[in-house]
Amino acid sequence: MSKFDHDAAAALLRSQISTYDKPWYKSCCEVLDKKGLQGLRCLDLCCGNGEFSDILRERFKMDVVCADYIPLHLERARKKGFDAIEVNLEEGAEQVTAIAEKYRESFDLVVSLAAIEHIFNTPNLLTFSHTVLKNNGHFLVNTPNIAFSAYHLYSLLAGRPFGEGHHIRFWDYRFLRTNLFLFGFNDFEDHRKFYSLPYDPVLRACRNNRIAAAILTPAFHSCRFLQYIPGLKGLCTDELTVLARKEDVPVVGFEYNEVKKRLAACADLEEKKSLQERLRLAKNRGWLKEHLYLARLVDELE
Repeated sequence: MSKFDHDAAAALLRSQISTYDKPWYKSCCEVLDKKGLQGLRCLDLCCGNGEFSDILRERFKMDVVCADYIPLHLERARKKGFDAIEVNLEEGAEQVTAIAEKYRESFDLVVSLAAIEHIFNTPNLLTFSHTVLKNNGHFLVNTPNIAFSAYHLYSLLAGRPFGEGHHIRFWDYRFLRTNLFLFGFNDFEDHRKFYSLPYDPVLRACRNNRIAAAILTPAFHSCRFLQYIPGLKGLCTDELTVLARKEDVPVVGFEYNEVKKRLAACADLEEKKSLQERLRLAKNRGWLKEHLYLARLVDELE
């Protein structure tokens, strides 16, 4: 089965169980309320069923445009009265960039909820978002927090990451923040929070033993309090939500070979200097300690 066929099948299933009370919607609504973000021109990137597009339009009075690549999602968005952009983020960078350029600096806000974990070509998603945002516009991104203790329990007992086979990439706050920075974002606001008891991953970890899951799951009530203790936030939060601001800087990228190629091909001295400075800043902040090839590339710049 191709990724398109998988995503189309998932879209059909989700269209039958559409809900508006998902934890990631609650998380992002809290951020928008806290920041007082209303009445903006907004892109809902990887909009899915368009539930959050409805929320943005009705609750936050935003002018919303939807973007997706599954025909069912695009049809549903248009029936709801949204303009819709067809973009397949898994295509080549040239095709995705060509679409992004049509909407360059068109949006005050880009939201992408529970989507980045399903994308192979993360650079396309982040570059697209950076391109279509106005300077100093906001990017609101949400994904499951792979550092959550319930997911550690699942990995320990099942021997693989929770969501593997359905989720493609796995994100914690550090990894997401570093990627966002190298794709031209800054001023990160960490809105990780615990929202719901992890009965499903615990049940799966216990191999469908409902008695064991019923005994273990209530222990995660403690996360409601432990998440506020320094050093425990990552382990005790299930939703990873980050608000970042677009900077008027060129995109560096994260993949070592692509970054090295971009530096070598850059003929504009000022742009090249900006790319190099961005990498140095990431290293000086300690954000490349887990990414040894990029760190070595910075050393080679000296």
